[in-house]
Amino acid sequence: MTKISVSSCICNSNHVITGRVEGDRIIIKIDTPCEKFRKFDFLELPLCGLPEDQNNLILEMEGQIGWSLNCTKECALDCTRQCLIPPAVFSICNIESGLAEKELAESARSETSLLENTEYASSEIK
Repeated sequence: MTKISVSSCICNSNHVITGRVEGDRIIIKIDTPCEKFRKFDFLELPLCGLPEDQNNLILEMEGQIGWSLNCTKECALDCTRQCLIPPAVFSICNIESGLAEKELAESARSETSLLENTEYASSEIK
């Protein structure tokens, strides 16, 4: 599990973003006072086919909640472009993806080391 805490001077809020791999998905939890991101109970992203950049990640997030993360007229700040939450989510996705790949490689390596390697001296081979 990866946990990132960010404190934004733009909105004067603290945000805690956690992520973990469950099967073939990355589950992201965003704990924030921000009205835009509070609606996320959790965000689910496929481990294979993660968004390539933050813009694609924002589009994926908007698709999962069904509305735009752009600032509304009621919002006094134009924080969307400078918000620290999408970069933190993107970082967690990259970290968790890397950890999952490392774990998979280590398990594959341990499986191959279980195969018995028998060595023979040249005098034993006839």
